[in-house]
Amino acid sequence: MYRHLLLFAALLLGTLSTDAQPTGWATIDGGTDGGRGENAIVVTTYQELVHALGKRDSTYRTIYVKGHIDFPGMLRVKDVSNKSLIGLPGSALVNDRYTLDKDSTGILRLDRCKNMILQNITFLGPGAFDRDANDNLCVSQSSHIWVDHCDFQDGMDGNFDCNSGSDLITVSYCRFRYLKAPWPKLADDTNDDHNSDHRFSSLWGSSDREGMISGGRLRTTFYRCWWDDGCRARMPFVRFGKMHMLNCLYSSNVAKVYIQARYRSNVFVEACAFVNKPRDLKLFEKPSSSKPTFQDYNLRFCNCLGADDLEQRHGQEPYFEPPYPYEAGPASEVETVVRQSAGATLSIAEPSL
Repeated sequence: MYRHLLLFAALLLGTLSTDAQPTGWATIDGGTDGGRGENAIVVTTYQELVHALGKRDSTYRTIYVKGHIDFPGMLRVKDVSNKSLIGLPGSALVNDRYTLDKDSTGILRLDRCKNMILQNITFLGPGAFDRDANDNLCVSQSSHIWVDHCDFQDGMDGNFDCNSGSDLITVSYCRFRYLKAPWPKLADDTNDDHNSDHRFSSLWGSSDREGMISGGRLRTTFYRCWWDDGCRARMPFVRFGKMHMLNCLYSSNVAKVYIQARYRSNVFVEACAFVNKPRDLKLFEKPSSSKPTFQDYNLRFCNCLGADDLEQRHGQEPYFEPPYPYEAGPASEVETVVRQSAGATLSIAEPSL
């Protein structure tokens, strides 16, 4: 309890130590400590960042991002472990290209990575467009991932997606938003199915048919996160995972649906605050009856502000109880705390090298 109060106070002041532990699933089975503050390096360019992350590298390393770094396309980090990537104040990872060339879209992807921390990073995308593009951040086949105090803006396909059996993930004090208008349909885009308004924030599990790799995985905690203006849907959209939504804030001004529980999802929404309800908004959405094969889901709301307690499920899977220690703050305090603290709000000092 004492440590929890110290952490809460530090967050309100915006001076959280980068050595603090996550809350939730990322603490299970050995926990997540990233680079442990070791082998610190400051990067200011894309090539410096690529070199610092390494290839198939398990060296403990703490990488500080300084200034804006422009990305030529999605940086795929493969088979890397034991790294912390920390943004200094005013820094950002940027790819704002307005293009139909998929290889030129997206910012960062973690493939088969383990024990990674991303903290205090701003991701700046080009704006949303419904096409086969890359995300601001994608986590695939990775485990023990902690994404903390990050600001996700204007992802082209998504702000932050997770798939392919990734597991034991905590996303804490992150802010998701779309500040740019959705793209208009481009003249050379011949796909009639493309809809420019694709402000869909987070997809957990890319297909109903990926059960062989994602069944029993995708266990994730979203703690004190904020779905802010511009988010239209997928906050998040969940397949397979045991998802704990704890003390999160929902205030999007254009939302059509907040939480989408899909095939074999087990979603526990606890002490969250739904403070803005645009016309025609749905707080949650369950699988469509037109796909009876993929209807199994669990959805539970408890002690939320702006949403009644609820238990709904289809199938035999029991509701889950989080297997880690935590304290749920009252939903009535969520808006004040999250608005003040979520996003890249930490005052992290540049290390002396």
